[in-house]
Amino acid sequence: MTIKLAQNVTPRLLQLALLTLVLPTIGYAQVIDNTIQPALQDIQRTTQTVRDEVQNRVQQRVQDQVPESAQRLTQDINSTAVTVLTDVTERLAVLDSNQQELFTEVTLANGNRVLEREWLIAASAEAEQALQQIDAQVLAKQTLGALDVTVLRFKVPAELNDEALLRSKFSKAAAASLVRHFVYDAQSNDSGTSSVKFAQRQWCETPLTIGMIDTAIDTSHPAFAQQAIVQKSFLQADVAQPTAHGTAVAGLLIGTHEDYVSLVPNAKLYSAAIFHRHNAMQQGAALLPLLEAMNWLTEQHVKVINLSLTGPANALLEQAVKRVSERNVLLVAAVGNNGPAAPANYPAAYDDVIAVTAADAQGQIYRWANQGDYVEFTARGVQVSTARRDGDVGYETGTSMAAPVVAAAAACLWFEQSTATATEVRDLLQQRVVDLGGKGRDSVFGFGLLAPN
Repeated sequence: MTIKLAQNVTPRLLQLALLTLVLPTIGYAQVIDNTIQPALQDIQRTTQTVRDEVQNRVQQRVQDQVPESAQRLTQDINSTAVTVLTDVTERLAVLDSNQQELFTEVTLANGNRVLEREWLIAASAEAEQALQQIDAQVLAKQTLGALDVTVLRFKVPAELNDEALLRSKFSKAAAASLVRHFVYDAQSNDSGTSSVKFAQRQWCETPLTIGMIDTAIDTSHPAFAQQAIVQKSFLQADVAQPTAHGTAVAGLLIGTHEDYVSLVPNAKLYSAAIFHRHNAMQQGAALLPLLEAMNWLTEQHVKVINLSLTGPANALLEQAVKRVSERNVLLVAAVGNNGPAAPANYPAAYDDVIAVTAADAQGQIYRWANQGDYVEFTARGVQVSTARRDGDVGYETGTSMAAPVVAAAAACLWFEQSTATATEVRDLLQQRVVDLGGKGRDSVFGFGLLAPN
């Protein structure tokens, strides 16, 4: 077999192009170092020519140049597989205490973060049989009783890591629940843009129960010395967990400290920790731990759950939200800090979830808050005083800081109106707002500002 090359493409450049296309998907990217950077620069100038001439012959060529283990990754290579190979913009490995890789988080070209080559699907005999036929590796089978679903977590061969291709391997009914293993973000940002710092006021002193799904809480913080916290992690033991975001949210909800007042200081807090950490600046929460956390809090009969996190919509999360709501539980979520022109974030944008945006002490909307017709309430979320990871107290900003205000308000109202339904509590909240922006509900402030008297 011969390959006709473009005039300025040498066999060596072709070899390097093949390696560049294939090796990153099988963990060999580290072999490309400074010794071949000049050659790679040449490749960049001739990329389109190389791709046009090599694509249809790459499988045969790879068999001559890479190990047998890599050949399996290219057995069914075609235009879909080429797209898969180039659809990742960033990779971040999550390591255990021995620096061994547990899983890899990747950012896709559309901006969504997922666990690499991992998918979730509702368990059924049909789905499990299909997974066997495609040689998928089942990583977990988790029954979530309160959500009325059993979830299969599985990893697929690289050549099947495409949504349309993978869906074709299942029946229509089974494929309806197929989703990537998405990763969700916490929604605190910087220290804020307002020069006016805000000390939150208390909603009520009643000994109610409230839940949150977030990072782990630093329970050694002095603000939690006398507080009732039931904390459960939904990550395996070797995964490093961040604590900054959850500590700030929990501090705002129940912390007691001489430098600030919390929203519901006498409440019992059920905290579900679901975030893994890459480094001091990067963290994420995978979809399956999020579903497990929602299931656990519902089983604990927690009636109000705060979710200061955002991510993409998907069938399994939508079903979980629906099931929780049917059990008369209120979900309160941050709308996100991606800016007024950004698309909707989830779970906040689901109809069954109370979506909360943030404003500063003057009632001005937080400049990075998402906007949309799903926004329901505004609360103070800019330069809010709360507990910090370092054991001190400081100021935090973001829609994450606003969502707990509404969650606390709902919990206090529900304690007073113990026979009310979740829908009735939601209606009562709407009657207590201060209208901001245009008259009535709008896409910036929702119904208006909720704040303690």
